[in-house]
Amino acid sequence: MDSKIAVAVGLAAVLAAVLAPISTLAPAFAAEIAADVTTASSSKTTDAYSPNPLNINVGDTVTWTNRDSTAHTVTSGTGVNDPNKGKAFDSSPNFNPLLVPQGTFSHTFTEAGEFPYFCALHPNMVGTVVVSAGGGNGGNGGTTTPFSVTATADGTEYPITGTGAATATAATINPGQSVEIEFEGSGAVELTLPKNMIRDITMVNGEPATIVSQNDTSTTISFEVPEGESTVTIQAGFVVPEFPVIAAILAATIAGITGYTRFARNGTAFFGRA
Repeated sequence: MDSKIAVAVGLAAVLAAVLAPISTLAPAFAAEIAADVTTASSSKTTDAYSPNPLNINVGDTVTWTNRDSTAHTVTSGTGVNDPNKGKAFDSSPNFNPLLVPQGTFSHTFTEAGEFPYFCALHPNMVGTVVVSAGGGNGGNGGTTTPFSVTATADGTEYPITGTGAATATAATINPGQSVEIEFEGSGAVELTLPKNMIRDITMVNGEPATIVSQNDTSTTISFEVPEGESTVTIQAGFVVPEFPVIAAILAATIAGITGYTRFARNGTAFFGRA
């Protein structure tokens, strides 16, 4: 009996040793991937979903967020006539519920392969998820990682936070014009910027800005960091000026007041007697 117990204990120990590395490594390969239904996507085709194609790995979970002002779907298949449409995944079986503006839909991919998908309401909108069997993050998606950077103007620090497949590494204020953010990686990003630094945001890399949310102190925007590019330029109605700009404006104002005062005293010339 003792020998049988010893053998059982030994087998259990071996099994535990074999399974332990597997259980430790498995979560490391799973990533949360952010994707978007882009703005004004009803009239778009292969650029209606972003990133497209979306490269991920087995075990990754993709979450699509509808950034448009119109409801859509995320439906697997090549189109409305595909007999297998919606079998792999579908945000809106029988159009219920629809993926409403700012709504989200998530799906975990457990098999390798290419998965085309489309919008059942607007079949011209198409995308593809490419699922690889290997570990690590997908090339276009990446893990949704929180980050923070600081921009400085006139000795004042402005915190910028966000999450996304790309990570912000630096921020530069172009006084009165724009804010430039440097990124590592590519993919969908949500960025929160303080309103005392920049507000009334209008453009991101030359495209109309997508406002996710805003309050009295900050604005959150979403955009795509293109693969192969590292700088994102954000333009707005107000960007905090640095001290030299303020000083120049103040100097010009003082000069104008001084000149007017001299003119008023002399009555004949702006800077002195005629």
